[in-house]
Amino acid sequence: MAASSSVAPPTSTPTLSSVLPTSATDLAAELTADERALRPDEPPDPESLAIRQAAEHLQLIYRRLGRNADEWALVRPLLAADVVVAADSNVTAAAAFAAKATASTAPASPTLPAWHIVKPLPVTTLLSWYRDAEAATGVPWSLLAAIHLAETRMGRISGVSSAGAIGPMQFLPSTWATCCLGDPTDPHDAILGAAVYLAAKGAPADLAGAVHHYNPNDAYVTAVLAYATNMAADERAYIGYHAWQVFYGSSAGSVRLPIGYAADEPVDAAAYVVAHPGDLVG
Repeated sequence: MAASSSVAPPTSTPTLSSVLPTSATDLAAELTADERALRPDEPPDPESLAIRQAAEHLQLIYRRLGRNADEWALVRPLLAADVVVAADSNVTAAAAFAAKATASTAPASPTLPAWHIVKPLPVTTLLSWYRDAEAATGVPWSLLAAIHLAETRMGRISGVSSAGAIGPMQFLPSTWATCCLGDPTDPHDAILGAAVYLAAKGAPADLAGAVHHYNPNDAYVTAVLAYATNMAADERAYIGYHAWQVFYGSSAGSVRLPIGYAADEPVDAAAYVVAHPGDLVG
């Protein structure tokens, strides 16, 4: 996908978020139903369509509630008791990232990144590697999964960050060279490397401090710890996170980058939205 000339996105295009209800009562009901879909009585099939749909819908709900404190104040009292911990964790994370974006003075990017969006490795494979890394270092598996989620959506994002970080756990090559062995672009090596790095920076005794060393941004630390708290409370939350999609903020709006998106150069965001209106998040 090569960059193209700027084209204004159509203002009437329905967005992914337009499927969400407008009333607090309906939003609370859908949030509760989706969270329960991730936690059936029988062990869930992490590859099922029902799981993926519930998780993707929840991602949109939490994104909206994290940006609307007044709406969240109306929704929270209407939630079923069994989903409150998950909802609190996810809205806390979404609100932290939203506040960071609002506070930024940098102009929104007119381009989408030169990334490839790929299918993540299976739930069971990644979970076994998180647990192996915990056994080796003491760093909780849930924290490693939370960082993997925040950095590359469990490995969906294949590409170099604006700061030059690489691999599924987004290491700077210079940092990797001082702490870790193997290949930072290999998922198994990268997960273990992240655990080794975090342990060297104070985990598990000081998780917040260790995460701050990993990424010295308060919003990032808040969000990662919130995700980890949710997964530690109920391992099944990880299955939902594994299905979350990649959204990218741009001057044309927030855009979904689906599996199969492949760009070796930055892509004009407005032109992309015109060509792929179904990927506008709203």
